[in-house]
Amino acid sequence: MNTRVRLLALVLVLTGALLSVPSAVATGGHDAGRTAGHQLFLLLSNNDAQPGGILLGFGTIHARGTDKQINGHTDRFIFPKGSVKIRHKRAGGSHHFDKRTCYGTFAEHGTWTAVAGTGRYSQVSGGGKYRLHVALVGCSQNKPPKLFQLQIHAGGHLSY
Repeated sequence: MNTRVRLLALVLVLTGALLSVPSAVATGGHDAGRTAGHQLFLLLSNNDAQPGGILLGFGTIHARGTDKQINGHTDRFIFPKGSVKIRHKRAGGSHHFDKRTCYGTFAEHGTWTAVAGTGRYSQVSGGGKYRLHVALVGCSQNKPPKLFQLQIHAGGHLSY
């Protein structure tokens, strides 16, 4: 896998930095003005040239938002009622590239933690695990791949 695509995949992973635990979406209840429960974040992208993509929240935060990368280990998820600052740490991963077919994959997994928030999420806390998967078709290091797909699944527990 060429360095540019691997770096972009890593940026997107860290940008999206999230996703895996629950198999189904569960929402939390209210307790003394706080909301807590299972959270699933899903980041989807088909653009290798631009970090981010479509960010969806299912659970205690149930909304569509955007992902803004702060640095290689921190992102800000921006939703209509506020934002959540996420710190993520890679635990492992793998990659494969077939030179004959020009098909490559990149996978990563790790943990995420909600470290700060704004608006409705100003008292946010929680965290969980994420999984990232990239698939691409393209052999040229100087041209974008002909096909690029990124999915990040981050699941865990969140309260605010």
